[in-house]
Amino acid sequence: MAGILSGIRALEFGGHVSAPFCAKLLADYGADVIKVEPPAGGDEARRMGPFVGDDPHPDKSIPFLYLNTNKRGITLNPSTTAGAGLLAELLDEADVVVENFPPDEKPAPALEIESLTRTYPNLVVASITPFGQTGPYRNYAATDIVAVAMSGLMYHSGDSDREPLRNVLNQSFYVAGINAAVATAAALFQRMTTGRGQSIDVSTVECLASHLVQAVPYYSYMGAIKGRRPVRGSGFEELMPARDGYVIPSVQGSQPWATVADLIGVPELHDERFASGSGRIEYGEEIYDLLVKGLAEWDRKALHQASGERRLVFGMAQDAGDLHDCPHLRERDFFRSVNHPVAGEADYPGLGPKLSGMEYEVYRPAPLLGQHNREIYEDELGRSAGELAQLRALGAI
Repeated sequence: MAGILSGIRALEFGGHVSAPFCAKLLADYGADVIKVEPPAGGDEARRMGPFVGDDPHPDKSIPFLYLNTNKRGITLNPSTTAGAGLLAELLDEADVVVENFPPDEKPAPALEIESLTRTYPNLVVASITPFGQTGPYRNYAATDIVAVAMSGLMYHSGDSDREPLRNVLNQSFYVAGINAAVATAAALFQRMTTGRGQSIDVSTVECLASHLVQAVPYYSYMGAIKGRRPVRGSGFEELMPARDGYVIPSVQGSQPWATVADLIGVPELHDERFASGSGRIEYGEEIYDLLVKGLAEWDRKALHQASGERRLVFGMAQDAGDLHDCPHLRERDFFRSVNHPVAGEADYPGLGPKLSGMEYEVYRPAPLLGQHNREIYEDELGRSAGELAQLRALGAI
């Protein structure tokens, strides 16, 4: 079954996380994505740990392996004369360009946004930066923790008696990549009716700030700054220790407190003082101690199953091993086995959405550096083997 974006060709420039993740999503939905890497060293993500077998090999970076499935890979230096010619030929056949270079640091004039949209009016150009292509911060760099802090999201994460809390694992860059992929698909849809492409300016900070659906309106309407959650007594939606890890008890407004008390198994939780929501806030510290006492007798998975059977909303903090072996995810065929010629075979996370009209597959592992040079430059652009050797000698590929 063909992918929904079959027939679309995308060129990916840049590296690290945001642009590769955007392009990976396009590839997962069927686009022909060509990853364009610098000849010397390739994408910086090849040097991101952890590495398979703890071996810092450019084809064993676990983040790189995940971010670049379903792509073909070539090397190109567009700042050389020969490389600029190859770039022009690649752009002639492209529908999409995805890049995450700083606004004033494109590796070649042809990759300037104005040049791309003027020369190739049917091209969709998705540009991802920390702060966007305009504004006083446009040329500022940002790590993930800076992006999360600047977006306002960090201020609202954590407990009110502690400093703001950062999310982990470079989530801001993945959020930017998802937003860029969605906007690219929308631009391609519009191109079907207008025949013209457009540029997409993706700001990582703004992608995160758009999640603040309560905090910003609070301030706009009332001038009030929404703080972090109270330490305790806020509905107990916080991690608590169970016998073998952590769980998240949660009490919804329509659920009888007696059902929760029965499940936890501590008689003192049936105290009438705790029956109402206001009472549970007033006596939150006392309830917390009783919950900790009761939860210490439960294993996470048993509590999760028992709470679900009672229509309660209790979660458990799953680690990577729990996820890998999760019976629910396995039943839903979430994971895909990927066999890489250097890194070997492993399970990878699949797509979040499931589409009835498309079967998701990982038909290509992450490319080796320059793996598809011959396929693209010789077979598709018509260069001979001798010309490829000359291009290598010139540093163009």
